[in-house]
Amino acid sequence: MARGNIQLVVLVALCAVMFSAPVISARSHHLRRPSFRGSEEVMCLGSVAELLSQHELRHHKAYDHKCGFRAIGCGYNLDENQDQRRKELESIGLDFDRVYKGEKELNSMQITELLLLDAKRALDRVGENIQRLDQFCCSMKAVFADIQHTAGSTDKFPRDDVNEVIERVANEDYRKAADELERTEWCSKSDNKMRCEHNLDVLERGCQTHSRGQC
Repeated sequence: MARGNIQLVVLVALCAVMFSAPVISARSHHLRRPSFRGSEEVMCLGSVAELLSQHELRHHKAYDHKCGFRAIGCGYNLDENQDQRRKELESIGLDFDRVYKGEKELNSMQITELLLLDAKRALDRVGENIQRLDQFCCSMKAVFADIQHTAGSTDKFPRDDVNEVIERVANEDYRKAADELERTEWCSKSDNKMRCEHNLDVLERGCQTHSRGQC
């Protein structure tokens, strides 16, 4: 899907998620509507969603992810916290069991809604691991959110492995940040090869004309 088209789909679906589909509070496990701090976070959410979509591709039926879990859409993990995933699927009119078994196909809007939930989840989780994340532009946030997405839960983020990358980005030394990422254990894993190459390109391009915290 062309960049302009996917951004339009993301923005349309974002409206749907904001005004209809609830998400689950990690602490209370109760449904709540997603909250956004402003247009900056909304736009960065689109950047994260676009990157995840490029790396995970779009699957209309459940499949076995190369990392060993059952997934659907753009790498939406059906095995992690199944009670939460069940409620998220129900919130967009889907039956978890039928989806998990591959008996139900998702339409494009449903895939994008789950993608946005995952993008928001990845941003929230990586924000707990990188205190200065709010200072980064959207493309840099997207790279770290993508790494967080592959790690899964917040406590599995490879902070020690990518610490030098974080420092280089904080200093706006994006080419050296790319060099540091290329040397990480995360990049050396075969499952991350394509992601690594793409994220290296994003880092090398830096924030381009974007100012800090903006897209």
